[in-house]
Amino acid sequence: MPKKKMAKAIATAIVATGAVALVPVAANAGQSDSTPKKAEATGHGLKNFQAAHDLKETGKIDKATGKALQKAPQRELLRVFETPDDLPPAQRANADTVIGVGKGANIPEQGQVIALMTAMQESKFVNYTTPVDHDSLGIFQQRPSTGWGTPEQITDVPTSTKSFYGVADFGNNPGLLQIDGWENMPPNDACQAVQKSGVPDAYAKWEGFARDLLAKDGPGTKPIP
Repeated sequence: MPKKKMAKAIATAIVATGAVALVPVAANAGQSDSTPKKAEATGHGLKNFQAAHDLKETGKIDKATGKALQKAPQRELLRVFETPDDLPPAQRANADTVIGVGKGANIPEQGQVIALMTAMQESKFVNYTTPVDHDSLGIFQQRPSTGWGTPEQITDVPTSTKSFYGVADFGNNPGLLQIDGWENMPPNDACQAVQKSGVPDAYAKWEGFARDLLAKDGPGTKPIP
């Protein structure tokens, strides 16, 4: 039977029997252009924090947001920064610098995790160029008065990272590589051995975050000499 006659016969049969023809519907049929867009890939956790504290929802860490983060309780920060994708782009770039310097200095991945944990606890990877606590500066909150270098050295992220790892050619504080047995320490204890923080157990909660960050960004991060 010719195709046109066959189609006509099928249509007649459908009408006669009351059957319903199933016609494929496009996946986006009936949807309006107002469908919610996917959330931004990075910084969305910070925007939530800013909204909760009546700050401008920029997803960037300005002076006001930085101060609020410094004062926020740790349980809130753990909600804000659940995954590496919650870091704003500028802070994610600083984290990648920590990884890159580690690669350039042949620091084992465990050492890179320790550095990431430390910077996450101390600053959330914000490069503080003016002191928030005493004279602490940079992403590791190192102090010029205790021998970590000049303010210019401490606020240069690659340079301060070399100081933390213990591969800088200045300063009189021991970095990670100068801590005997750091490789076999719990990561929190290795962080504390370098930092000598007043809150010695504060680093442990960021270990999972740091390992996720290294797993995501490590393979694509180039070594920094």
